[in-house]
Amino acid sequence: MTPMDIGLRQLRYFLILAEEQHFTWAADRLGISQPTLSRHIRRLEDELGRTLLDRSTRHPRLTAEGHRLRDDLQLLLPQLETALRPAEPQPTLRLGYAWGFPLERGRRAQATLEERHLVLVRTVRRDDRTAGLRDGSVDAALLWGTVRDPRLVTTEILREPHVAVISRNSTLAVRDRVTWRDLGRRCLVVNTVSGTHTPRDWPADATPEIGAETSNIEEYLHAVAARRGVGVLPASVAAQHQDPDVLYLPLTGAPEAVLTYAYPRADPHPYAETFGRVLRQGRADERAPFTKNTRAASGKDTRAAVTKGPRAAFTENARAAVTRNTQAGGRGTKAGSRRG
Repeated sequence: MTPMDIGLRQLRYFLILAEEQHFTWAADRLGISQPTLSRHIRRLEDELGRTLLDRSTRHPRLTAEGHRLRDDLQLLLPQLETALRPAEPQPTLRLGYAWGFPLERGRRAQATLEERHLVLVRTVRRDDRTAGLRDGSVDAALLWGTVRDPRLVTTEILREPHVAVISRNSTLAVRDRVTWRDLGRRCLVVNTVSGTHTPRDWPADATPEIGAETSNIEEYLHAVAARRGVGVLPASVAAQHQDPDVLYLPLTGAPEAVLTYAYPRADPHPYAETFGRVLRQGRADERAPFTKNTRAASGKDTRAAVTKGPRAAFTENARAAVTRNTQAGGRGTKAGSRRG
């Protein structure tokens, strides 16, 4: 079978999996079973004659070929879908995000808009500061950080704690939590394309040096794992992105992470404002602290587990994933190093 025989469904499935980096979450977004998604991805790899995923870790990682296909599809698939769209299509809102889609809030809002207003919400990952708003490739976007752009209508959706992102081999790995100033004494990994933190966010007497510059969440975590520096992520984003060589620790003294909804002020999508209202509904029920859990009787450290309760912001799967990822790792090298 030639690449020309590949269907749009397989390409959509791959793109969602590339965004989620997790078979269960991707299958949930697509409304199919995990085995079905896995079969489609295997078939796509067979038809292309390429290995798109590295399956040697707990969660799949994109290979170089996978990254290339994802980047191409992010640009080409929306154009192809538009070209093939019927004359009177179902209204579609293209919702962009850069490196952290709010799973619970986003999915509920998607379902509400689709059920009540018959508007399809299609999520699009774009690795830039406005997640595709400035070049018009999306109609609205969910952005981490405060956005100040007079061309955009912006609304704060939620706030949540930040967590520290460190290498499992870091000297900080033996701690239960770290402070904002602790990170200022280390080198910092910076996402220069869509990130929200730079050394300027720290006080003058505890300003980190830049240890590595990255352009997306995958590069960010790989740089931290390689001890190029430490990082900072919103707690819910940490729950979505697991890496066996990375630990997430509660972070004290840090500013809160802000999630902002934005859409163009000029000629907005007819349902952009409506979707914003849906997102804001019930936001008071979604703030959950990212705190140290008590140590289990076995002595295992369950640091950075997310506090449970009726107002928790994450799913049980996300909580479990964070807990697994933040169990105590090996001790680092000589104390006092500014590396990760």
